[in-house]
Amino acid sequence: MNKIKLMSIMKKKPKAENLQSWSKTVERYAPDMYDLLYGIGRKDSLKKVDELHPELVLLLSATDGNLQEGRQMVKEIKQLSSRTMVFVVFDMLDDEEEVFGEYKEAGAYKCYTSPASMDALFHDMYVALNME
Repeated sequence: MNKIKLMSIMKKKPKAENLQSWSKTVERYAPDMYDLLYGIGRKDSLKKVDELHPELVLLLSATDGNLQEGRQMVKEIKQLSSRTMVFVVFDMLDDEEEVFGEYKEAGAYKCYTSPASMDALFHDMYVALNME
């Protein structure tokens, strides 16, 4: 069975221990299921989405305060790879419901505020891929 491509998109390169921690988390929740990919910044991430067409994208700390930039990123991911399911994790939001609605209109499948429940995230990824 081919592994599902799960791409995490971040603003800057994470520390090695954070990547290792994420890898262990993914393995704990979904052993041998995902091929982990990473995109750093807008240009690198969009190039990789276009080339690799991941089934799932996890956009982390999507905006650093710039909500319009994050929404645009979601739109561009969906334009490059329409079947990709985009999950967005925000640090903190003032008007969570409104922002989540705007991101869903842009093409996001699901939005969370940090810290996101790993149980909920992995369950939602299964649902998004019709695996449940």
